Amino acid sequence: MAKKTNSEIRLGRLELQIMNVVWDRGKATVHDVKAALSHRKPAYSTILTMMRKLEAKGYLEHDVDDRTYVYRSTVSREAVRHGVLGDILDRLFDGSASLLLNSLAEQNRISEKDQRQIKKLIQERKDNEPHINSDH
Repeated sequence: MAKKTNSEIRLGRLELQIMNVVWDRGKATVHDVKAALSHRKPAYSTILTMMRKLEAKGYLEHDVDDRTYVYRSTVSREAVRHGVLGDILDRLFDGSASLLLNSLAEQNRISEKDQRQIKKLIQERKDNEPHINSDH
């Protein structure tokens, strides 16, 4: 199956929880996921259905070990983060990072440590941008 681009990645809440279990473990069976999500108490059949859907979407693939499907991820956690964030940015903030950051700031969701890190990242991006000679 062709690799998904970041902008094509869409996951629901339970799908993301399942993927987190697979990423954390490296590979997982439906029983592994059910045990890890025991606080939510999803049914075995629900997890099985969701993992099959994730495989059909190209996010998981499986091997068979003694008649048991063992799933592994085909997409990185980072790629999913980029895809989901890009989707939120486009759909809720008209593609504006400043609107997103403003919303986070209004909710007091950006700590002083986060602010310092954001400033550092912005400065690093500026420092790494190719400089255009304006003498022309």
